[in-house]
Amino acid sequence: MKTFRAVFSVILLLLLAACSSGAETATADLPEPTSTSAPPAPLPEETASEAPTEESLPEPVDGNALIVFTSNRGEDPGLLDLYLLDPETLEITSLNTGMPSILAAWSPDHSTIIFSEPDAWNLYSIAADGTGLARITDFRSNNPDWSPDASKVVFQSDHQNEPENIPDLYIIGSTGEDLIEILDAPDTIDYSPRWAPDGSSILFLSNRTGNMELFTMDPDGTDITQITEGASQVNGAAWSPDSQRIVFVYGNSTDSELYIIDRDGNTNSVVRLTSDQYNDTGPSWSPDGERIVYTSNRDGQLDLWVVNVDGTGSAQLTDDEYVDAYPDWY
Repeated sequence: MKTFRAVFSVILLLLLAACSSGAETATADLPEPTSTSAPPAPLPEETASEAPTEESLPEPVDGNALIVFTSNRGEDPGLLDLYLLDPETLEITSLNTGMPSILAAWSPDHSTIIFSEPDAWNLYSIAADGTGLARITDFRSNNPDWSPDASKVVFQSDHQNEPENIPDLYIIGSTGEDLIEILDAPDTIDYSPRWAPDGSSILFLSNRTGNMELFTMDPDGTDITQITEGASQVNGAAWSPDSQRIVFVYGNSTDSELYIIDRDGNTNSVVRLTSDQYNDTGPSWSPDGERIVYTSNRDGQLDLWVVNVDGTGSAQLTDDEYVDAYPDWY
């Protein structure tokens, strides 16, 4: 297990990568991104929110709404594969992709899951019943997310003109056609794109202002706007179902916490969700917008937890010796 945890730590570090060349695909030219807007006011170091108290599991959301996540709970503890968790019954089902699988995301109609394969760093999709495995990219690609109509996928990659491990952002058709580079900045890391459910914006992380912060842009790569500015790093984020709020991870490699902020970056809107001196990361909203599922090591290993959007009602969803991470809740 110690060996595998070391391997898993390497995979976590590789999430910034997206990578060198595979088969070349034609790209279409887009307008150059507009200059980044003036940064917002700095994030407060603390917000008026006490550390959440642990409670019993909240009532389920939307009946059988499922959480897809990555775990090594299969026969081979060295293999990260995809699993489905029913938050009502806590029943876990394997998707059996047959390959290393991380960073999964539900399609808007909940029929299909897209994910990254962290050996060759290709993107794949699979039906929610575990059938229909299909490869989408044949070059190093990572951190995929769907457009609201499921016709396109946004992701990070450095396969064209970037230095290795310095990704740009791309859009591709959901079956692997019509690749377009929407953000080309060779000197900055731009990664972890998330398409707003209303289709208006794409959220992403970047160090283009010196620190790793949260930004939004139009889907064509224009109108880049900085959302956060703080002393620590932002290293993960997700949209609320109504596209009006953003949950994000703020901290360092040993202590990261979850916060919520309005999409306009108003620091008066910030709500602190966790305060535990552990790594709380990988957040995803429940479909009703009332709860956040995330990964935490506060119990000694990486497990899935859930918390209400006001920071109350913290509850543990998985509790075992396995690695459970990267949840996405539909």
